[in-house]
Amino acid sequence: MTIFSQNTLIFQQTKNFSKNDFAILDSSGMQIAHVDTGGSTLGRMFVGARELTVFDGPDNPVIVVKDTMTMGRDRFEILDGNGSPLASLVKRITFFKTKVSISMLGEELELLGSIWDFDFQITGPGGVLGTVTREWSGMGNALMGKSTYAVRLAENLTRQQRQAVIGSVLALDLIREKQQRNS
Repeated sequence: MTIFSQNTLIFQQTKNFSKNDFAILDSSGMQIAHVDTGGSTLGRMFVGARELTVFDGPDNPVIVVKDTMTMGRDRFEILDGNGSPLASLVKRITFFKTKVSISMLGEELELLGSIWDFDFQITGPGGVLGTVTREWSGMGNALMGKSTYAVRLAENLTRQQRQAVIGSVLALDLIREKQQRNS
């Protein structure tokens, strides 16, 4: 099993003060991949997670999400497992609203719905690429700040599009975590 052969992926967060890792499950609940938090423990304690790597099997990185240090806007780069660029994501502050723009392989993507409640669609010129919905993970997990959400990918996506969409969803989780930490 691989994340590239599944159209429904369930992300289960396993979070503590210095990590923001995920287990990625298929629709039947079997773990098929995992996400590890990169960077130093001390750095993660003070500024939070700044890099996430998706592993599709042991020692097989397939997606890397990097929070690039800038003044002002949050910017993220989504790379494949070899470090080749797939997409970039920028958080923009508009009048009374936060907007996120994604540039994927030369295409501009749009997020429709509530990105902060993890109930949205990622759309592009060819239609809907993916849908994200929050799943209930239980009262204990909710109190601990853990979340579970489903990512449903369009069937006709290429491997690079799948990588970019999955990486973008993880970048949005990092933005949401930063915003919670700063409020």
